[in-house]
Amino acid sequence: MPFVYTGKGRRQAQKDDAPPEQRLCAKQACAIQWCLAKRDHKEHLCKGAIDDWRSCVDKVRTAEAAKTERAEE
Repeated sequence: MPFVYTGKGRRQAQKDDAPPEQRLCAKQACAIQWCLAKRDHKEHLCKGAIDDWRSCVDKVRTAEAAKTERAEE
């Protein structure tokens, strides 16, 4: 089971019923947390990591919407 960064050095197992974008984009979300921690929480310095995460979320949502549409047909 993958782990998700939850802050203050604690790691918690990700729930099986977590939204697909949370499960599938966890690596990018962790990269944002790491970047912000290393750069004094200045978002403009982590724009690349944030853009990667948004791209991942968009891809997952598009795929889930297509899967839902196919299931309804």
